[in-house]
Amino acid sequence: MSAQQPLAPDEPVHFSPRYLAASPPDLHRQHLVAFAQDHAWPVAVYPYVVSATSPCERITIRHSRAEEGRGPHLTITARTGHGAPERWRADVAGATPVEFLASLTETVARGLEADADHLIYGIAGGTEPDMIELHVDERWELADGLGLVGMQSVDGLAAMMGRPPGSDGPLLQGDEDIVWHIFAVTPELGPLWGISFTQEAPPFVVNAVLNDTLSPEPLVRPAALAQHPDLAHLVTTRRIRPPSDRSPRSGPGLPPRTPGSAQQPHTR
Repeated sequence: MSAQQPLAPDEPVHFSPRYLAASPPDLHRQHLVAFAQDHAWPVAVYPYVVSATSPCERITIRHSRAEEGRGPHLTITARTGHGAPERWRADVAGATPVEFLASLTETVARGLEADADHLIYGIAGGTEPDMIELHVDERWELADGLGLVGMQSVDGLAAMMGRPPGSDGPLLQGDEDIVWHIFAVTPELGPLWGISFTQEAPPFVVNAVLNDTLSPEPLVRPAALAQHPDLAHLVTTRRIRPPSDRSPRSGPGLPPRTPGSAQQPHTR
């Protein structure tokens, strides 16, 4: 099952705030199976575990149902080769938007195909590794203190925090290897989702998740997909009109239609 199904004309859709568009862990499992099939990665499917490994055996993506609700249930591990120690790791927990997971896995797959050394070692053509990029607007503010640094949404529901090497600040997720943690928390559900990266994770992989989290664009999904009842008040439903539907709205008592106007949404 792909992260985003094609939308049919005139189909009702949900608009969700990007970092609050929760996806159940079972959808993460479905995405992993579809990803492995699309990229011809060997995949092992067991009752509680799905594991996909790149043909070069450098990247392993593992989903464990036993860990759902207890900690990271999907882990991406990079190694220099089969049986080698872990080089870096990305952990996915909670109801992470499956679109974020898709960006992460596709970035890893493209990076492996384009420049495996850049992906595994952070080496890009003999130059210094690229940098973490933050493209923020007025919806985000600096969060700095206790040896941690990052950005927090002004509504207080999402943040990305970094723990510089050597910092005496609190451990992120209780793991001294983690240097970046991107997450969302809601009053109704507490921790909603989180994605963490260890120190050697290449910045362009971390940026894939940051770009999704910091983007001002909402996520659009078919309305047929169930929404968590505690997040329903954050979701707006509209119909997608086919491009050929350009019926005029001007007339007695109706103002001219302005560019960019849309059908009035109703909140569910």
